[in-house]
Amino acid sequence: MKKINFIFGVHNHQPVGNFGQVFEALYEKSYEPFLRILHKHPKVKCTFHVTGPLLEWIEENRPEYFKMLKEMATRGQVEFFTGAMYEAILAILPDRDKIGQIRMLTEYLQKKFKVDAKGMWLAERVWEPHLTKALADAGVEYVVIDDAHLKAAGLAEEQTYGYYLMEEQGETAAVFPISEKMRYLVPFQAVEETIEYLRSLATEEGDRCVVLMDDGEKFGGWPDTYKWVYEEGWLEKFFTALEQNSEWLNNTTFAEYKNNHHSQGIVNLPTGSYTEMGEWSLPTEAAREYDKIRHELRDRGEMHRYELYLKGGFWRNFFMKYSESNHLHKKLLWVSKKVEAARQKLAKKSTPKQKAVLDQAVLALYRGECNCPYWHGVFGGLYLNHLRFAMYRQFIEAEKLADSILNPEGDLQVTETDFDKDGRNELIVEGKGYHAILAPAKGGSLIEIDYLKNAINLSDSLTRRKEPYHEKLKALKDSAHSGAGVASIHDMVRVKEPGLENKLFYDPDERASLIERILPLDTKVENLWRGEYQELGDFHQAVFQYKVEQPKRKDQPLKVILNHPGSIEGNPVQLTKRLSLNPVNFELEVVYQLKNLGSKELRFLFMSEWNLTLLAGDASDRNYFISGRDVKETRLNSMGMEAEVVKAGMRDGWLKLEIDFETEKPAHFWRYPVETISQSEGGFERVYQGSCLLWGWQVVLPPQGVFEAPLSLRLKETKGS
Repeated sequence: MKKINFIFGVHNHQPVGNFGQVFEALYEKSYEPFLRILHKHPKVKCTFHVTGPLLEWIEENRPEYFKMLKEMATRGQVEFFTGAMYEAILAILPDRDKIGQIRMLTEYLQKKFKVDAKGMWLAERVWEPHLTKALADAGVEYVVIDDAHLKAAGLAEEQTYGYYLMEEQGETAAVFPISEKMRYLVPFQAVEETIEYLRSLATEEGDRCVVLMDDGEKFGGWPDTYKWVYEEGWLEKFFTALEQNSEWLNNTTFAEYKNNHHSQGIVNLPTGSYTEMGEWSLPTEAAREYDKIRHELRDRGEMHRYELYLKGGFWRNFFMKYSESNHLHKKLLWVSKKVEAARQKLAKKSTPKQKAVLDQAVLALYRGECNCPYWHGVFGGLYLNHLRFAMYRQFIEAEKLADSILNPEGDLQVTETDFDKDGRNELIVEGKGYHAILAPAKGGSLIEIDYLKNAINLSDSLTRRKEPYHEKLKALKDSAHSGAGVASIHDMVRVKEPGLENKLFYDPDERASLIERILPLDTKVENLWRGEYQELGDFHQAVFQYKVEQPKRKDQPLKVILNHPGSIEGNPVQLTKRLSLNPVNFELEVVYQLKNLGSKELRFLFMSEWNLTLLAGDASDRNYFISGRDVKETRLNSMGMEAEVVKAGMRDGWLKLEIDFETEKPAHFWRYPVETISQSEGGFERVYQGSCLLWGWQVVLPPQGVFEAPLSLRLKETKGS
């Protein structure tokens, strides 16, 4: 009789910082009913990988889930997988964090379930060859990745039904390939189709192994799956079919199969992830072309011939594609280095209290390494501001704890370093109550402001970019304008609100603060909101020369002078920004000076741009204010232009924070919301990423003339909204 081995597993994950109601809803729709039905079928074996954020939530809120899992593990029905405790992309972590994250989850599983997990789930199946040694060093014996990885190494489909060994610096780990075919069958097609596919792969030798391990949320949590999987009984039928066909279909675990079968030999895998990730990580135009080619090959029936050679992008491309992802990752590296420095300092001499502080710093660091907001595909990911906020909050907390060991007095520190690893130095200013990063080579801009008391990066906005899937929304708009039928388009596109196709605006520059724009006098705030305006100067993208003047006493401010000899409409103009930063609280004073070095009189709007976020654009406790006047629309998603303003800003009743701008020279005060249109599993959605605030003046600059204007920004704690 022909036989085959089948390994089935689920990966359950919710990111750090996700909303409590999301955990709750997915527990009710997916995690609990799946486990309950599996419990009714004790002969069906399943591998479980549950990530740290979800384990912590379940332990606190649904302890009965742990009790049932432990019972099933005791009777040999369940195998547990380890992995990065907080579902980090291991390849981008320092080795110490790779190993630390894996060991943390392994120890957690040992403590809670009395199991010794030897298999590992790899977050987003992002593989790089150097990982083999780190896995071995962390005690991992085998890992699962997609069969696409093996095919990329030149193996044929029939060579993917088993496991192989990988080696790095003399250390080895086994790799099991996940069947892409099974990923698309389960649970979306009839159970009979899955069983017949497995039967077609069975052999007389019976040594083949087919692996399916995929997102547990597919079973009830993804759109439209709950009815099919549970109400119409798909999962019950699937488990029953595994039992009824057990004579030829051996449902086993990774550990059992590895103990009873030899490896298929050695394999050397290239970098990669699953097929879809390869497309998502490509730059927009390349992703569009890649998708077009794949569709053409499918239509011609030639995909099987060329698919092996159609490799998409590399996961780290996200750092190039999205500067915000790169910045978040470099924050990870910066904070990890600080935490390690604190560890080294305490290795010489420490108190129990200091060790506890270090443990808390490590925990916060690891939580900040959760992968979800570092990239974007079919899920919101990077575009979800609450996930980025959560990562920065963890990093800021970890940094505060590390600093309490490294710099207990909280003395002002200034570091000149290439923070974002682009070959140009930034200035990192660390005061007692804030951290800030200046980028002289990027328009002399301010690219991060961390308010330490409430652990928020106020600069965490997002640039509005073209995405390949925006073409679908544009097609909606074009169809409406032409009067053509749109039924087929509606079939392909889900939108969470109407009219999103009319709000696709793109930014010519990356979002930052302390950016200077030189604009025609008739420019309106709507022009900037739409990204349709004329830039008369070159300062916003210039490489500024800079000079740092350290304070002579602890209570004196830090001085930074930024200078660029640029031009306005081709005429030479020098811009100087004189900054003063308080050593304790975030109080930034900037004095602008524009000097006309040419022979032509210049007339323009000079606008100082600030991109800041308080997370919610339409919350009642987050509002604009203008001193001395009533503002009709105060929500942060409002747009407006005010003249002759000397003081204005934003208030946040949730964080109990006020952001105050003030100038001695009455100015224009403009604001507009920065909102992106992105796709998620529920459809296209609009997400408030922050607010763009502009302070400016109408300038008449005669030959050799000078214009000066002061502007200050202060963060102030308030008592409420």
